[in-house]
Amino acid sequence: MLKLQNQFLLLSALFLAVSSPAIAQVERVAIRTAGISCGTCAAVSEFYLRRLPSIDKVNISLKNEAVMVSYKPGSAFQPKDLREIFQKTDVTVTQMQISARGRVQEQTGKRFFIAGKDKFLLVSAANTAPPPSDTPISIEAVVNDRTNPMELRIMTFKPIQ
Repeated sequence: MLKLQNQFLLLSALFLAVSSPAIAQVERVAIRTAGISCGTCAAVSEFYLRRLPSIDKVNISLKNEAVMVSYKPGSAFQPKDLREIFQKTDVTVTQMQISARGRVQEQTGKRFFIAGKDKFLLVSAANTAPPPSDTPISIEAVVNDRTNPMELRIMTFKPIQ
């Protein structure tokens, strides 16, 4: 009987893991910059970015003056850390665009996107329908990290199955 109960618990846990959406979090950040067009600036920026414990991968395009950062599972989005790294090499961050998984929740009459440890106030976008509330979604969005809470303008979203 005990063996049967253990098998049932194992199967239940496996079912929950398979049926649950992927971890809710900011997964990637595309950063537009001004001034990361030289190899030295890129190398120094990459060195410091890789030292952040939450960063998994870094890809820098000198031609496009852009940086793509991927986060480790369970990590929080820390735009202040990213900006501080670029300030060390006189690189200016002009825009941050995130790819994230999470849910839209209504709180005190406002809509927020909750992605793991991160919370963003939703700002309406001109050509995008509002995402559904309380449904797991995957988004592409532009972040204004200079506000508290951070503001998010969703460009695209899709439900997570």
